[in-house]
Amino acid sequence: MIPKKYTGEMLKGRKARCLCDISNKGGHGISAGSTVTIVNIVRGKGLYVKTEKCPHCGQYAYITGVSRNELELIEEGKES
Repeated sequence: MIPKKYTGEMLKGRKARCLCDISNKGGHGISAGSTVTIVNIVRGKGLYVKTEKCPHCGQYAYITGVSRNELELIEEGKES
């Protein structure tokens, strides 16, 4: 869970790990344990996250409306 003490400006561009499977209305999904980048925060709408491009096919996904409860921040330099 990402604590409420982190403001939108503090979270933009930060890496996070998914704690559960999440998906968007277009059918794109992210598995638990995947690393995402927080792109934007909209008050009352949740977080906008983006996956990294797949090295094989080049696809990535944007997921909007993600709750802080569904992610945990990754400390800089500890992305494993």
